[in-house]
Amino acid sequence: MPAAPVPPSAPLPFLQYVRTARSNPIAAFHADIYRQPIVEMSLWKLHTFIVSDPAAIRHILVDNAANYIKGSIEPRIGSASSSEDFTATEKWRDRRRIMSSIVDYRLNAGNSSIILESVQSLLARWNALPSGTVIDISAEMSQLALEIISRLVFSSDRGEITSVMERTFARNEVDPLFSLLDFFPLLEQPRAAFKRFRTHRRFRALTATIDRLITKRICEKTLNGDDLLARLMREQNTPTGQPLSRREIHAQIITAVGAGHHTVALALTWIWYLLSLHPAEEARLHAELHSVLAQPPEVTDISRLPCTRMLIDESLRLYPPVPVMAWRRARADDEVCGVKILRGATITIAPWVLHRHTKLWDHPELFEPQRFSPACTHARSRYAYLPFGTGPRVCIGAAFAMMEITLILATIAQRFRLRVLPGHPVEPQGLVTLRPRYGIKATLERR
Repeated sequence: MPAAPVPPSAPLPFLQYVRTARSNPIAAFHADIYRQPIVEMSLWKLHTFIVSDPAAIRHILVDNAANYIKGSIEPRIGSASSSEDFTATEKWRDRRRIMSSIVDYRLNAGNSSIILESVQSLLARWNALPSGTVIDISAEMSQLALEIISRLVFSSDRGEITSVMERTFARNEVDPLFSLLDFFPLLEQPRAAFKRFRTHRRFRALTATIDRLITKRICEKTLNGDDLLARLMREQNTPTGQPLSRREIHAQIITAVGAGHHTVALALTWIWYLLSLHPAEEARLHAELHSVLAQPPEVTDISRLPCTRMLIDESLRLYPPVPVMAWRRARADDEVCGVKILRGATITIAPWVLHRHTKLWDHPELFEPQRFSPACTHARSRYAYLPFGTGPRVCIGAAFAMMEITLILATIAQRFRLRVLPGHPVEPQGLVTLRPRYGIKATLERR
């Protein structure tokens, strides 16, 4: 059975909830949350509605999205540069437009060569290791994803920034979302100020390095490259027609690197874990790769790998990289699932819960890629499955991430099996992203 925290049978008392959620928020979701369309949680200052009804989710995230403002429970990456990632401003919309054009899947398909070259470097390193070597899957996938994103963003300048990115996001990733101090009214503003200061301090080295690279490119007059930095430096603001400011470039890059790096690395980590637990599904993957691919995959091969895609989709269902979406605050009174939502109320949508909800999925705790066959997918509401969100704030890099995950999985699976060490503790920990608390140790087996 794939690893997952056992839900408490009833809502936890306040202090126990804070202690549990501080370490692993998804472990604090009680059993009823996985059975009801909407559950009201009220624990002193913490008061939120957890929504898992697909029609209600569409209402909140799409049809009435303007009424639900993205909250600031976890503005750690966005606040490194600006708070505008979390408010529906014209400036935010312009930033979305800019990034959407830059990461458009069709425009970036040519970057598959960077992905494949990076994977080949990983395979060469693994081939040099003795048979039966034990690796940490999560560390290896994180390193690979970071290498790819640094090449996509900074091209030949990646050597100067890769280690800085790794240190920055590693420190930011393991922090609890909140502590008991966050529930004391008199400390609310000082705590918020402290968190902003801490985030800015952690991102200071990364911001300074990005600034140096911008200056370097301006001095060298090398703005015609095809990496993300070069594209951003050529972009213009819609209202003013002026080039993006350095602060705007920083914000776009930090968001792209943080989201792109973690999503891909974590998705692949959990895929290898699930394949190790399910040899029949692994054999089905190998059979498809053998029958379809005569060589390492290319972008044009992806559409011919339906079993691979179903496996990835099911892995993202069980282990969504972002287990809890940002909390949303109602700007006006509303009604959701027959429940009155008052102005100022908080709404939570948790893919971790949604993807394991007993009213939406049969035996949701099991790994069954056939759930994502065309017939099953057609019969299911699209709002029952949100690994990349939906609506105006849907992940703009989702298509590119799926391409990257597919190419990496197919290339590695042609050459290696990864076997999780017996007895190694695997615990999904849902902080900002869904990471394995203790990593995932596995042995390398050549195919």
